[in-house]
Amino acid sequence: MRIIKFLIHTNKKLMMKSQPLIIYDSKCKFCSKFASWCTLKNNTFQTIPVRDREAKTRLRELDVVFINLNTIYFINDKKVYTKSEAVFEIMKLISFPWNIFSLFRILPLSLTNYFYEVFAKYRYRIKI
Repeated sequence: MRIIKFLIHTNKKLMMKSQPLIIYDSKCKFCSKFASWCTLKNNTFQTIPVRDREAKTRLRELDVVFINLNTIYFINDKKVYTKSEAVFEIMKLISFPWNIFSLFRILPLSLTNYFYEVFAKYRYRIKI
């Protein structure tokens, strides 16, 4: 019986690790709402707050050493995306018309990350 429980638990963990994962700032109302909205639009997404031990473990498994609390992380197919690139990858996996936002990837990452960082700086002021 113990072996069966172990196998079920291990299988669940493996399945969870293969799902796309959004790691977000749960202290930010906008970020929390965005993460919830994403799971409504695509129920394969998993979400974990960035301050959660599991988030830190998952990021370190993928060689992310410095974890920035002002950054959204998106893990898909064992690849980590951050900032605007994470948002574009998330939007790509959400159905029409929202996936159109992923077309902004054609812009230079330095430009889109600049706007992401400006938004991140003021995100706590957004009233939701």
